[in-house]
Amino acid sequence: AYELMHHPVRREAVMINDAPWEGNGWIHTCVLEDNGIFRMYYITMPMWNEELTAYGPPFRHSCYAESTDGIHWTKPRVGDFMFRGSYDNNIITDKSLTSFDVLIDPNPDCPPDEKYMAIIAKKAEKGSELYCMFSGDGVHFRDGYMISNKGWVNPFDSHNTLNWDPHRKKYVCYCRDVQVTDRVIVHDFFPFNEWMRNKRAIWRIESNDFRNWSDPEFIDYGDSPYGFEMYTNGIMPYPRADHIYIGLPMRYYERPEWTPTYDRLCGSEHRKWRMQRGKRFGLALTDALFMCSRDGKTFKRWDQAFMTPGPESPYAWIYGDCSLTHGILATDTIVKGEDKELSMYVTVNNWTDQPQQMYRYTLRMDGFISRRADFEKRLLVTKAFTFEGSKLSVNFSTSAIGYIRIIIEDIYGNPIDGYTGYELFGDSTDRYVDFPSPLEALNGKPIRMRIEMRDADIYSFKFDK
Repeated sequence: AYELMHHPVRREAVMINDAPWEGNGWIHTCVLEDNGIFRMYYITMPMWNEELTAYGPPFRHSCYAESTDGIHWTKPRVGDFMFRGSYDNNIITDKSLTSFDVLIDPNPDCPPDEKYMAIIAKKAEKGSELYCMFSGDGVHFRDGYMISNKGWVNPFDSHNTLNWDPHRKKYVCYCRDVQVTDRVIVHDFFPFNEWMRNKRAIWRIESNDFRNWSDPEFIDYGDSPYGFEMYTNGIMPYPRADHIYIGLPMRYYERPEWTPTYDRLCGSEHRKWRMQRGKRFGLALTDALFMCSRDGKTFKRWDQAFMTPGPESPYAWIYGDCSLTHGILATDTIVKGEDKELSMYVTVNNWTDQPQQMYRYTLRMDGFISRRADFEKRLLVTKAFTFEGSKLSVNFSTSAIGYIRIIIEDIYGNPIDGYTGYELFGDSTDRYVDFPSPLEALNGKPIRMRIEMRDADIYSFKFDK
């Protein structure tokens, strides 16, 4: 069976930043689930108009929204900060931040007023520094302390993400920096320049106590020959399998010069106007990638785009497209009774004079990558592993005539009597697999699985105790 990437599907617009304190710019958003409430934290700021000035006074506000279904979002009155004489807004901090990312502290002994921890980046005398903030309710935050107290040199001007690794019992933060590398993208139509070696890249720090942090280390992509520029990271433990990290980074690509294709590309006049503030504001384009890791340090990164800017329109194909939120939510589908799906969020209308909108995208549970068989029967054989559990469930889909059959073998490839599964067909994210004999009898034994497939996809499997 061959590997197949799947792509999120664009759904409805769920929010628009049309409030006076939001300006018309929207960056670096995170979402999380909290006991049935979905919380969203985002930074807003004014963008330029056609006279190259900002709408209203320059500001950056971190704001808050919430939802019960991931589709209908509200901006509750927070009432902590005044804007133009009124506290009637959803501002949670009026600091001029470049990043605001929130984590619910898993430590049961944490002080009640520090249950929600945020990592923020704000400008300092030289560049920016990382700080933290705390909250007891996820809405009203107070200042914490500086995290980047080791003299790190980093602008911290991208989305710095905060995570908890439940298996290593560590807080982990991912930030962007610049790395000099020989893994460069060779342009087919442009000559090599030395500046191509300087790449936006991702490094990580970790801590046992949220105060004392390790020195930064760049994440690695194994034997990948490509030095893509990673503008954001979008790294998180995957909620359905938190021993695995996934990343949804925004990939930045800047062609060296204007060509006639830019004249034909949508929004060319506005693109030329943006170039008055710098070439890259017109030349750069962005998409999103998918990557995963078992240790949070070495990632397998797929080179093809997980998300593209999509069909051309007056405000599409712009630097900043495909900047996915940090965090994904499990939400109901529009069809009652179907399995839940993953929701992720992206803003549109970047770098324009239009208010930005937040669109929801959906993906099947675990549906990033599948193993696919077309109509000709194919095989998928796992590595050997020691079996533990009593039930096997799979996330799969077939056609009406297609099927999946799972056969449990010893490590030498010999089928074990009683463990040739029945033919599976249908479309389920969590289907138990039936065998003639009970799976408990295999506990502690080294096995492997042979999966026969026809006109089918398998996305994941899991052994339950």
